[in-house]
Amino acid sequence: MSSIATPARLRMAASAAVLLAIAFPAAAQEAVTAETAEQEAPARPNINPYNRDIGMTVPLNFNRRVLGEMDVLLTKDDRFIVYSSGFKRLINPLLTEEAQAEIAAILGDGESFSPEDIANSGIRLEYDPAQLAVMVLRIDPSKRAIENLFQEGKPEEHAAAPESFSAYLNTSLGVSKRHNVSDIQTPSVYLNGAVRLGGVVLEADYQGQETFGTGDYEFNRRYARLVYDDPENFRRWWAGDLDTEIRGRQSYVQMGGVGVARQRQRFESFRNSVLSGNRQVVLQEGSTVRVMRNGVFVREFQLDAGQYDLSNLPLETGSNDIQLEIRDQLGRTETLNYSAYLDAIDLDPGDYEYGAFLGMTSSGTFGTPNYDDGQLAFSGYWRKAFENRPALGLGLQASEDIQTLTGQTQFILKNGSRLRLDGALSTNADAGQGFMAALGFDHFVDRGDVYDSWAVALEYTSEDFSSIGNPTAQNATEWSMQGAYTRRFSQYWMGSLSAAYRIGRNASFDDSYNVNAYSTYNFTPAWGVQVGVEYADYGLPFASNSEGFGVTFALIWTPRFDRRGEARYNSARNSGSVRFQQSGENRAGALGYSLASTYDDGPASLSAQVDYVGNRFDGALTHSSFGQDFNRVTDQQVTSLSVGSSLAFTGGKFAIGRRIYDSFAIVDTHESLDGRDAIVGDSLEGGRYNSRSGALGPALANNLSSYVNQSIRYDVIDVPAGYDIGDGIKRVRPAYRSGYVIVAGSDAFVSAMGRLVGQGNIPASLMSGRIFSVDEPDTEPEIFFTNSVGRFAIQKLKPGHTYRVELFTSSAQGFQFKVPEDNEGLLDLQTVSLPIIITEQ
Repeated sequence: MSSIATPARLRMAASAAVLLAIAFPAAAQEAVTAETAEQEAPARPNINPYNRDIGMTVPLNFNRRVLGEMDVLLTKDDRFIVYSSGFKRLINPLLTEEAQAEIAAILGDGESFSPEDIANSGIRLEYDPAQLAVMVLRIDPSKRAIENLFQEGKPEEHAAAPESFSAYLNTSLGVSKRHNVSDIQTPSVYLNGAVRLGGVVLEADYQGQETFGTGDYEFNRRYARLVYDDPENFRRWWAGDLDTEIRGRQSYVQMGGVGVARQRQRFESFRNSVLSGNRQVVLQEGSTVRVMRNGVFVREFQLDAGQYDLSNLPLETGSNDIQLEIRDQLGRTETLNYSAYLDAIDLDPGDYEYGAFLGMTSSGTFGTPNYDDGQLAFSGYWRKAFENRPALGLGLQASEDIQTLTGQTQFILKNGSRLRLDGALSTNADAGQGFMAALGFDHFVDRGDVYDSWAVALEYTSEDFSSIGNPTAQNATEWSMQGAYTRRFSQYWMGSLSAAYRIGRNASFDDSYNVNAYSTYNFTPAWGVQVGVEYADYGLPFASNSEGFGVTFALIWTPRFDRRGEARYNSARNSGSVRFQQSGENRAGALGYSLASTYDDGPASLSAQVDYVGNRFDGALTHSSFGQDFNRVTDQQVTSLSVGSSLAFTGGKFAIGRRIYDSFAIVDTHESLDGRDAIVGDSLEGGRYNSRSGALGPALANNLSSYVNQSIRYDVIDVPAGYDIGDGIKRVRPAYRSGYVIVAGSDAFVSAMGRLVGQGNIPASLMSGRIFSVDEPDTEPEIFFTNSVGRFAIQKLKPGHTYRVELFTSSAQGFQFKVPEDNEGLLDLQTVSLPIIITEQ
């Protein structure tokens, strides 16, 4: 028996397919000796202790993972037979096209095969009775399909789609009382919601409240618009009141018109940034591969011989020095180094985005948008992150009077550094021509548990620079310079230093600057302290506290993730605060509260708030008091109460619940459950839930996010014994402002259980077969199996229906039973006897 070490080879192809072989020294290979002694073939393992053939559905495992399930037959003489269709379905994704064709030719039209039949193809199979699984022990490396080592960025298959029509309305009511004047404010009303039909969404937001100063009550429209999403192309379209998206040095302006934007992250919010390209490693034998990035350990793999793709290795923005350490089964090591350049501008490498908005500008900032005095304007941008070149961004904003052209780029330097450039040119019919320019540099050094970070920025804005968001060219600052340095000394200790200097244009004010140094240290997991020093001069010659030196001290207490307390004091501003907050859980019946007190060189305040999460609503009660000092802190007192709820409709179901922020699901119970309550929540342990059905209708899951696969967990209170409510979890992928309907239970809710025995009352252990519906012969059969003592369980049976169980035995055997019409959930079939011979173990 010979053992020959085969070197690992690394194949890399960025722009062209280049094969780079890494060979071990010849002397190292000659040191490996070959053993040729003949050994006696081992006895066949005992995989079937029963004196009969057993048909089973078992997992197919390879390289420490489960590929899926397939059917096999364990023969009474300890052989195992694999059914071809299931095997090819699971093994083909691991093989090259040529290897798939070879397997298909070997198996031909045969229904099944033994492992020896495919041994010459380079695939070795064994059955493991301990795991009840078939193991793929080896696949010839030359026949392995390229396998991606970093799968985190691969999108999950889309879960269930929403209903075609859905609608919801959020309603909130707020009222305040000012105690010093015994005045109760007219309640404020907030309404927002959406109607979705197919792929088109109408969304709107209105609010009614007293006008400050006059006391008049007004209803204002914050926005009303149509939205259409094209997820396959990562595009969103708008028509109506636009919330204009901007990039770089563009300015925001509210517009009424039409718009479109392409942004991949909007539809793949959890997608990892990875480097595209073709970088592959070919291992001729099993090896350990360690991956290092910029000197920091990333991950270690235990890999079999085969081809592996490194393209999806998560990289950092900047220069990435990658080191692969490959150690074979004999302990010999080879190291390969290569560099990867990643320049993202907040985009995935190679990705691009754009936006274009056309409409009339709004002349107002608050209240209902007013386009009567506005101008027709355009705002748009285009940005692209190249894989091995500097990223680029361009933008244009233009109206009849003002036009602004913007640009941005960044250069990725070595050692994790980045140089950013921003610029803009403008022309204004009144102000003339202007420009602005900004230069930024940042550098990050990753040392694993500790790191260093530097950032500096310099910006100049000309006096006449304008934009459609700043039409009068109000540019109070001419030059702005700032820098910051942060160091994490350990996981408990962190420090930072920052400085800023601003040169203004107003002759009445001096230049302003400030310098700050802070350090935070957690001396226990719950307690931390922050200390700092600062010097500031805000350039206000007539203000008494516009400059000075001061220290800051803070004590922070975080005993739990949902509880935080802190006390702060700043000597430069003679201000301080004490706060404590207990965050409420997102479940019905949860309470949250907070207490706070502030002091600001004289004026002081005290406040308290209690939040309550109900089944159909949420509310908050706040009381605040203010005064010119702590002795008069009760001079002005205000108590406020706010309550919010929502109405939702989809799939023929109506529900009342807490406010909806994007998408929702209505959860109800099947009529066979006789009005029992359904519950839904992130966790249902201990009787907790986010929402519960009841006298006001179904339960409402209010916190679904669009374009993300997520799970909705549900259950039924006091469900009858044996009643099958379904999976208890539904995997969904909502569209924007969409809705779902989930019904717990069905008309096939009965579960049957029993014990199967053969002749002599011997348990029919590990027996398998199929379950057929006699009344509905077109339905797909279910799998039937028994455990080691012959017990079985069958689910999803309908009252009044007849079912037949057919066993996988050499001579056809089975039994038939009927579910009573009045069965409430559990059917006990007790002992089922069949005239089959069972051989005891």
